[in-house]
Amino acid sequence: MSALRNTFMQPLEPTQPHQPLAVRPTSQVIALRQRDPWREASEGQRAVAIARMDVVQYLMGLEREGRSANKAVQVMLARQSLKQLAPHIQYALTTAAKAGRDAPTRATILEWRKAVLEGAGTRELLEQHKGRVVQSTPTWWGPAIERFNQPSKPDIAQVHRWLTEQEGFACTYEQVRAYLNSVPAMLGRHSPARLGRNLYKLTQKAYIKRSTQNALPGDVYVADGYRADVYLAHPITGGIWRPELTVAIDMRSRYPVAWRADEHEGTYAVQNMWSEAFARWGHVPPFLYVDNGSGHKNRLMSDECVGFYNRAGIQEVIHAIPGNPHGKGWVERFFRTVRDDFLKGWMPHLYCGDDMAPEALNRTVAEVKAGRMHLPSLAQFAAAFDAWIERYAARPHPEDKARSIASIWAELVPLPPAADVSELKRQAVLLTVHRGMLKHGKRQYRHPDLQAFNDAKLLLEYDLMDDRIAVVRTPEGRWVCDALLQVAMDAIAPNRLEEKRQARAADAIKRLEQKAQEAKARAGLLIDADAVAQGAIDVLATPRLSAPDEDIDLDLLNHFSTTNPEPLEDL
Repeated sequence: MSALRNTFMQPLEPTQPHQPLAVRPTSQVIALRQRDPWREASEGQRAVAIARMDVVQYLMGLEREGRSANKAVQVMLARQSLKQLAPHIQYALTTAAKAGRDAPTRATILEWRKAVLEGAGTRELLEQHKGRVVQSTPTWWGPAIERFNQPSKPDIAQVHRWLTEQEGFACTYEQVRAYLNSVPAMLGRHSPARLGRNLYKLTQKAYIKRSTQNALPGDVYVADGYRADVYLAHPITGGIWRPELTVAIDMRSRYPVAWRADEHEGTYAVQNMWSEAFARWGHVPPFLYVDNGSGHKNRLMSDECVGFYNRAGIQEVIHAIPGNPHGKGWVERFFRTVRDDFLKGWMPHLYCGDDMAPEALNRTVAEVKAGRMHLPSLAQFAAAFDAWIERYAARPHPEDKARSIASIWAELVPLPPAADVSELKRQAVLLTVHRGMLKHGKRQYRHPDLQAFNDAKLLLEYDLMDDRIAVVRTPEGRWVCDALLQVAMDAIAPNRLEEKRQARAADAIKRLEQKAQEAKARAGLLIDADAVAQGAIDVLATPRLSAPDEDIDLDLLNHFSTTNPEPLEDL
């Protein structure tokens, strides 16, 4: 128990000593549980409680003179109506009575008397006091809190069984339930110890809502990826396919400035999406707000020399904090709207989100595989999605209901990019010139002007779709030449994008082969070469019988019985 208690008492956020702990020690929680109603009561409530005690004490004095309780109440109320009571008793009766009355009723006075006879004090006579203040701490409170606040999320019934059956405490289920339901929230059902520190922070702790009204359209683009919850026909195979949508929206207006559908949110998809966005609107934003995914944060995108962000003119790229989706809440909210408003309504039977009816989804998959249902193409999806975006942009802005999203985006003041879309889509690499050539992978690019840059480093900008010409620049960005492809190692050289596809397919085949080998091994279908070799070595090392000195003749024509030496008849 001591080890469990020590583990439970560790602070969950030790890196922030100036902030309150997310989980309080058991002693503090018990102190919170033992609240003092008298200290929490107002001055008026305390005055009423004191007046009630004065009335009860005067009543008991009348009883000590030989009167019964009922007779004592009658005498006190009669004297009060005739103004024959002492001033302080008269004031006590008036103060203790309800508003508009001169004195409490007989039944109310007798209830106060009964409570005092049972041991109640002035605190128990407070207005709206519920129950008696806890005078002693049950010994099972601390262990109950510790057991309840575990990552496995035990329920109250399990905690009660553990307390009574294993720890030997005498407590009822109702007592345990009442106590655990009354502890502070940081130790209750949604405590950080039960939910986890990060989920508790995202769902339970207070937050500050951020406003974008002081920003201008085009100041910040926010981008993220989303695996669309819809079934489409794969552009190549025609099979069931869920596209990865890479979407960028303007932070101020919430307008979707660009989107792409690809196999995954890789560098190629992200770079092309940004290139198309900059070229379409003729604007490069000063800031980009993206996550830490490999498509947004890598050498081809972030390098200070050859990176896309630097070549495109982005002033700063802000990467969201890992594990904090609220940082990009604008685009996450947009994805939720896409799912609920577009994907669920476009072709409902092809929606495949986690809230889709499993029976209907399985039937759709079976119909597609049987060839009785045809999936829409990517072009059909794109046309429908673009039409929906136009309707979405006409809706009121979430922070300015009097204006639409499109009207705020129309106020954009463009900052034109320094290159066209084809140049923005190029990737760049820093290479060293050898013998007037630049070699990148399996390709060699040559130009007469490169002879002057032997052993110097130059930037090679290449197009993934067309590898015939590459642009060569100095590291500072000054143009040197357009180098021509000279050597391709393959007899028929595929373009760079096709090479990437082939490499990805090879990786997928390798993973499938590994899974197949594992499945065969689990089924016992594989031959262990090491075990077979060891068995052969053991056989060869086994001593053999020595050859007999005399020859052994076998007569295969005559058969003899071991019990009868005479030859047997042929069968």
